[in-house]
Amino acid sequence: MTADKLKDQLRRLYLSNVISNISIAGAAWVLLLVNDGYSLIQVGLAETVFHIVSLAFEIPSGVFADTLGRKKSLILSSVSALMSAIIRGFFPGFAFVLISIAFSALSYNFASGSDSALAYDTLLEEKCEDEYDKYISNQTIIYRICNGIATLAAGIAVMIGTRNAHIISIGLALINITVLSGLKENLVITRKKDVSLAKRFADTYKGAWHFLKGNTKVAGLIFRNALVGAVDILLLFFLQAKLPMTGIPNWLLGPLLFIMSLGGIAGAKLSRKAGRYSLRKLFAICLTIALAGLVTEFTGVWYLMTVGGFLTSLADDLLQIRSDIALNAMVPAEQRATLISVNSFCFSVIMIVLSPLAGWVFSL
Repeated sequence: MTADKLKDQLRRLYLSNVISNISIAGAAWVLLLVNDGYSLIQVGLAETVFHIVSLAFEIPSGVFADTLGRKKSLILSSVSALMSAIIRGFFPGFAFVLISIAFSALSYNFASGSDSALAYDTLLEEKCEDEYDKYISNQTIIYRICNGIATLAAGIAVMIGTRNAHIISIGLALINITVLSGLKENLVITRKKDVSLAKRFADTYKGAWHFLKGNTKVAGLIFRNALVGAVDILLLFFLQAKLPMTGIPNWLLGPLLFIMSLGGIAGAKLSRKAGRYSLRKLFAICLTIALAGLVTEFTGVWYLMTVGGFLTSLADDLLQIRSDIALNAMVPAEQRATLISVNSFCFSVIMIVLSPLAGWVFSL
């Protein structure tokens, strides 16, 4: 791959990240559900369905990526996002909300592990793997900025209504499919094209299982990262519904949620300097920060809650980036997407347990 093709590959992954996270419907899905008359208990149930589907398909989607291709997996992710938007936008009723949520989970499943695996192995093929640190930090910043902008426009999603908000998502998904179609597949995938499909699946499963069984350090890293991520996601989700209850004007909700997302950018910036600390020490620091942020939600004071969301986002992204870099350096290329998907699998397990509980706690 030439230098220009390498840059094009990374640019497409960056652009796909922008498109995937700029959707106002996706950023404000909790607000849209509440605005449509659904309760926080139903929001918690929807979140639980999301993670049940994720739990069922996370590892198989990683195996799919390592067997049939990371590029194909990313395109399927956008197709799933397209289906989610169509169902939510054009089919009313809570049953269809749950079906839409299921497709949204599949979208995350097929993207999870595939994007970072494709990027890491692309850089590895060019002996530029040291640049992955910069790449994943940039991707996290892009995610937070785009998601923050989309959240900042949450009021627009409510103003134009659920259907119109999801029509925008449909257009974005179609554009993303076009962008992803220009990606080049990793050599670790194309080299296996003459191997039977059954053997490829078997080798991926067995290789991933044997690797995890003999590496308790990796398992611990995955669990710790998922725990901090769960605290962050739950807090930010329910703050969408709780902040208006503090008496703030409607126009202020978007800016406050955007300020919270800036915490992730700060975490991504700090991650470049945090490499000298052990992951265990970073976990202790980040978990403490995330829990402190969670406590502020119960104050009912909007500016304290905003600071809490900012700190929790900072802790989540700081730990996630350092964990992602460490995990990619540890795992074999042949099972990279599968083993990274185990990280998301663990996250879903924790979220299935915590989501209904959080829905009840935050509704008090």
